[in-house]
Amino acid sequence: MKKSSKRVERSREMIVAGYYLARCGKHTSDGRIGPPDALDVVTWSEAYDIFYDAMGDGRTRTQFRNSLNYTRNEFDNLFENGRIGWKDRDGKQRRLGNKSKEVYEEWINRDREELEEYVLDLLNKSVSIPAPQIARTEGGQRVFFSVRRERDGTLRKIALAIHGYNCMACGFNYEDCYGEIGKGFIEVHHVVPLASVGVTKTNPETDLFVLCANCHRMVHRKKGVCLSIQELKECIQR
Repeated sequence: MKKSSKRVERSREMIVAGYYLARCGKHTSDGRIGPPDALDVVTWSEAYDIFYDAMGDGRTRTQFRNSLNYTRNEFDNLFENGRIGWKDRDGKQRRLGNKSKEVYEEWINRDREELEEYVLDLLNKSVSIPAPQIARTEGGQRVFFSVRRERDGTLRKIALAIHGYNCMACGFNYEDCYGEIGKGFIEVHHVVPLASVGVTKTNPETDLFVLCANCHRMVHRKKGVCLSIQELKECIQR
């Protein structure tokens, strides 16, 4: 993405994203607020990066993170999320700017689910499928209460754009079965589980597959064994 040192005006989409992050953040076990579950990331920097390709508009990644964080902070004091947002020099909460106020008034009386669907749709429209040989670094180890592996949310979105939402083992589709509530739902399976490897190069076309919850559990059913998609297909009783 082209870098720029000039101030870039925030788009309406970016303001909606900031509103979404402030409204839909999740409470963590340590009493803090983390990114929304739907983004499948741990840190706020990772959450901001997910929106970069769609809304960067020439900013550097650091500039974009700062701008989206500022946007999120504008709305923080309007929700019960434990954050107080921006204050002016007198310690008073800053008023929303005109564009931010418009976004707030448009969405405040609408469901969180509708907001989340709208924001994720903005992201899905921005995902372009790279050439098959292109891969991103994934799996950098992080230590929490137990060892956990970092997953790249962008890779997940690319995998969904490539493979769609039908289970690649049994063909199950959540929307066909459950209607609107199942739309856009499927699980993404790593061919080599990230817990078993160090830093890996992951190609979303060849290394990530979409599976329904049942098939995903069966792939890992035997301890220490991860079935291939073909092996799982052979297990399915027709």
